[in-house]
Amino acid sequence: MSRFDTRVDRTGMSTVKQSLIPESVRNSGIISLWGAEFEFPTAPFVVDAVVEWAQKGLYAYTVEGDDFRQLVCRWMHDVRRWDISPEWIVPVYGITASLATLMRAMTTAGDGIIGLDPVYHMYWKAVELSGRRKVSSRMLFDGAQYTVDWEDLEQKMADPRNKILLVCNPSNPTAKIFSYQELARFSDLAAKYDVTIFNDEIFAECIYDGVEMHTFGQLPHPHSKIVTATSLGKWLSFTGTNQANLIIPDDQLRIRFLAERDREFYGSMNPMMLPAYRAAYTPEGAAWVKEMMSYVAENYHMVDQFFKEELPAFKAIKPEGTFVLWVDARSFCDDEKKLITFLNEKAFFHVDPGTQYNGDPGFFRMTLSVPRAELRSALESLLSAVSSVGGKL
Repeated sequence: MSRFDTRVDRTGMSTVKQSLIPESVRNSGIISLWGAEFEFPTAPFVVDAVVEWAQKGLYAYTVEGDDFRQLVCRWMHDVRRWDISPEWIVPVYGITASLATLMRAMTTAGDGIIGLDPVYHMYWKAVELSGRRKVSSRMLFDGAQYTVDWEDLEQKMADPRNKILLVCNPSNPTAKIFSYQELARFSDLAAKYDVTIFNDEIFAECIYDGVEMHTFGQLPHPHSKIVTATSLGKWLSFTGTNQANLIIPDDQLRIRFLAERDREFYGSMNPMMLPAYRAAYTPEGAAWVKEMMSYVAENYHMVDQFFKEELPAFKAIKPEGTFVLWVDARSFCDDEKKLITFLNEKAFFHVDPGTQYNGDPGFFRMTLSVPRAELRSALESLLSAVSSVGGKL
C-alpha cells in the first residue's frame, strides 16, 4: 500500500474546499476533485518538524537569517539547477499577493498586465482589484496541446501601455511546461519592449518523469526584469500559510519591490515555515516529491485510459507538470452551465469549470493528488451518469 492511498482527514479544519463542495457531492460520499491541493497527507517528516517547533510554545516574529537563505540557494542549485545569490531572495506573503505588490511597484492604474490564457484565475483577480487592465493573449490549442500565439503576444507586448507579462510555469490549469526555447523567446521579447516578467513557479517541483523543467535564470543572458516566485505551497500543500519566496536578481527591481512590500507593513515570515523549509529542502524532500509525482502519474494514466476506453467524449490533455489535469469534455457538452450542473448533481464529479481560467466552455480542471481507489470510484460515478444520458448531454 502506498502512503498516498490514505485520505487526509479534513474534519474540523474549515478549509475552503470543504465549504465549496456541493451538498449533492457531499452526500454521495464521492471524493471531490476540485482545487489544486492534496487529498492525502503531506510529507510526514515535514509534519514532524512543524509539530516539534509548535511544541516549543512560542510563535514570535521570525527573521529569515543567513541559514535560511543558504538553504534556499542549495535547493535551487541541487534540485532546480539554478545558481542564485542569497540577497536575491525576498520572502513575501504568498504569490498572488506579491503580484499585487509588484503591480503597485512597477505600474500605475490602468496599465496593462498580459496573461497567457487559460491561466490561474487569481492573477486576473489581483489585476482587477489593483486597478490594472487585463490583457489576454490566448494560447493556441490543436486538440492535444497548447502553444503560445507568438504573433499575438508580441503585438501586446509591443504596446507601451502593457507593463507586465505573467508566466505560470508549469502552467495552471493546462499542466504545460514552457520549454527552454519558449522561455528564451519570452525573455527576448520582454527585453525588447521593456516588459517586466512575473514568473510563477509554485508547481516547479511537480514534474512528470522524463520532462525537463527550466527557469529563466538558466538562460545565458536573461532579461533583467524578471521576478520568479517559489513556494512550498503546492508540492507540500502549504498554500494556507500564505508564504513564498521571490527571487529577484536585478538590484534596482528588488529595491523597488522591497520598498513597496515594506510600505504594506510586511512583518516577518510565518514562524512555522522555518522548520517546514528545513525539513523540505533536503534530499529526503526531493525524494518525497519524486515519489508523490510518480503516484500522480499513475493516477493520470488510469484516468486517461478510463476516458479512452469508457468515456471517449472526455479527453485528458497530457500533463507535463503539476498534479492537476485539464480535460476537454466538449464532445460531451460544450455548454458549461449544463456541464457543471450535470457533473455536480448527476455524476457527483466535483471539478473546476474551464471558463474560470479563461478556458473554453466544455473544459474542466480536476486534481490527480487523491487516493487512487477514491479516484476510480469518482470515475465510475461519472461513467454511470454519462451512460444514463446516452453518452452526450
